[in-house]
Amino acid sequence: MKRLLAVAVFVAVAVFSANVYAQQGSGGQGTGPYIGGHFGLNILPDPDIYQGGSVINTSYDPGLSLGGVLGYDFGMLRVDGEIALRINSISDIQGIPVDGNASAFSYMINGYFDIPTGGPVQPYVGGGIGFATVSVDHEIFGFTLADDSDSVLAYQFSAGLGFEVSPRATVSFGYRYFATDDPEMIDAGGSPFTTEYQSHEFNVGARFMF
Repeated sequence: MKRLLAVAVFVAVAVFSANVYAQQGSGGQGTGPYIGGHFGLNILPDPDIYQGGSVINTSYDPGLSLGGVLGYDFGMLRVDGEIALRINSISDIQGIPVDGNASAFSYMINGYFDIPTGGPVQPYVGGGIGFATVSVDHEIFGFTLADDSDSVLAYQFSAGLGFEVSPRATVSFGYRYFATDDPEMIDAGGSPFTTEYQSHEFNVGARFMF
């Protein structure tokens, strides 16, 4: 919860600062609404499952992340709403090969600070808060082990480089850490379990002002 509070404070400060900045003038930088998207590699660092006092180790293959955003650029500060999907195929549970996947469908509010450099390349840092529906679908030898989902609070931090390819278009390359509160689910036998969801993402994005 402390991490969620930190992200919420970051976004609130970004929105407040953006309003002040917009009122004072943008200093010649382009401002206005934008639309964008991103896709990339999503890595789950072997989340654990907690059930009945036991800790069960799982492993996932690298997967895909993709999303779309709609926001407003105030000059150095940006705020946007984002919808994103992350999906990874499971590799094994306790070393035993298993079929299926884990996914997270998220809705986030993000704030970004574009560090001015005086040129077309702009580093950025950002954070976001929202919620995500985390789902798992695990099978072994055709038998379902778990097929359930839970909607939980989510947060993320990001950093990267933006490249202004035109006055209205920017391409970015970045890293993002995304995590949620632990989802609580029920397996195929009716027993409750808790799992983890956190990911490391390396993505390519683009945004266009209109």
